[in-house]
Amino acid sequence: MIRDLFLNQEPALRFFAGLVYYTLGLSLLLQSRGHSRLRLARSLPWLAGFGILHAIYEWSGALLLPARSLIAAEAASLLMIGRIMALALAFLCLFEFGADIVAPLGPRWLWLRPVGLILFLIWGAGAFALGLLSAFSLPQWERWVEAGARYLLGFPGGLLAAYALRRHTFHLLIPLARPHIIGMLRTAGLAIAAYSGLAGLIGPAIPIFPLDRIHEEALQGLTGVPVFLLRSLAGIVLVGGMLRALEIFEIELSSRLSSLEEAQILASERERMSRELHDRTLQMIYGAGLLIRNVQAQMEPAAASALDPVVRLLDQAVQSLREILQELQARPAMASLIDGLERLIREYGLPALMDVETEWQIPSDAQLPPAQLRHILAIVSEALSNVVRHARARRVRIRATLHDGQLQIQIADDGRGFGPEVQPGFGLRNMEERAHLLNGRLEIRSQPGMGTTVILEVPWLGIRREALHRPIAASQPQPEEGHRRAPGHPESDPRVTQ
Repeated sequence: MIRDLFLNQEPALRFFAGLVYYTLGLSLLLQSRGHSRLRLARSLPWLAGFGILHAIYEWSGALLLPARSLIAAEAASLLMIGRIMALALAFLCLFEFGADIVAPLGPRWLWLRPVGLILFLIWGAGAFALGLLSAFSLPQWERWVEAGARYLLGFPGGLLAAYALRRHTFHLLIPLARPHIIGMLRTAGLAIAAYSGLAGLIGPAIPIFPLDRIHEEALQGLTGVPVFLLRSLAGIVLVGGMLRALEIFEIELSSRLSSLEEAQILASERERMSRELHDRTLQMIYGAGLLIRNVQAQMEPAAASALDPVVRLLDQAVQSLREILQELQARPAMASLIDGLERLIREYGLPALMDVETEWQIPSDAQLPPAQLRHILAIVSEALSNVVRHARARRVRIRATLHDGQLQIQIADDGRGFGPEVQPGFGLRNMEERAHLLNGRLEIRSQPGMGTTVILEVPWLGIRREALHRPIAASQPQPEEGHRRAPGHPESDPRVTQ
């Protein structure tokens, strides 16, 4: 009786199931924080896409059930094909959500980025090939293709998303998140894992072992509940867990506002200190020096000379206070990226250790704000430090280009490289965090014995509008094989200061 009740209400129940996933997708889109520094915020659109596409799959099923006898066979076939495509794309989004989150955990996870698309293309090619076989009717084609999407994309995508969310939560979010948020994210990960089993392993009955025994009809006969409702229950838990866990963005925003307030307080305190030093301390020391000079003028020359060291100390104190005041009152100025890169090359003494090639395809007078330049140079400094300490390279090439408002810096060496088994250290995580702060992208390519290439791409924020219209030119004349600064070049020698 319960089974008959579900069958009679299946269109309405499928509409409810679609509403669950649509709520998940729409809520995540509305709650996504484009300004957040957390990796989770940048990955949420994938999970939102999964929810909306899955809702389309459920709603099209609710529409197809009563309308199959009312619309033309061609229209019903197109609706069915679109429904299966929506399901496969939903699984692809779930896979990409997991791959996008797990990628920052280390180079050994980067290979997952293209896997989802490759699996989707394999599934699409298989679906097309099955469609060409005349032995398959349209309902049979639908069952085979849907089962292939679930096993090839749904199950691995769900497991990857669940694992990635758990790893991301316990490795990157614990310092910021509250215990209840950690618990909610953990619950959301378990809900995704449950969904991967219900959606990936439980599909249409296919005459292949074990699919002929483990399928939707068998589970529904065992429990009396349609499988899509069980998946919807997992979706409800996922919606609740994710929406509750999104409070982490409010905590992050509050932390950033607190940091801004602290910076403002510090700036006000620096200004107050500079006024106190200038109006009181500096004037008192300067006045003491004048008094001593007046006393010296009234003393015998032999006795007056004994006070000369005191006068010199007071003069030095005045000069030191003036330098401190200049530092306290200094305003940020634009700075040259090329000068900063060349300074790093000199500081690491690279020309004395290996052949260095530099190529600057940016305007020589283009400048960046200090905050942006500081993060960029910190990333380059860490990369050069790794070249010096670990690469055992004989040659390094440093290239900076500007194209369509995007700055790209490449540091490539011919050293020993490393494989995916190497665990990322603090330096790499620091580089990735700085790239994220710049709204940029950091990519590291390396193979054992093939060297390492670090690629940083960030939006160029500091270039002046008129500089964009000047022709791109290197900072120094370049030979035919590129701009190389060999050991002994005056601008490469670390002993030469400018």
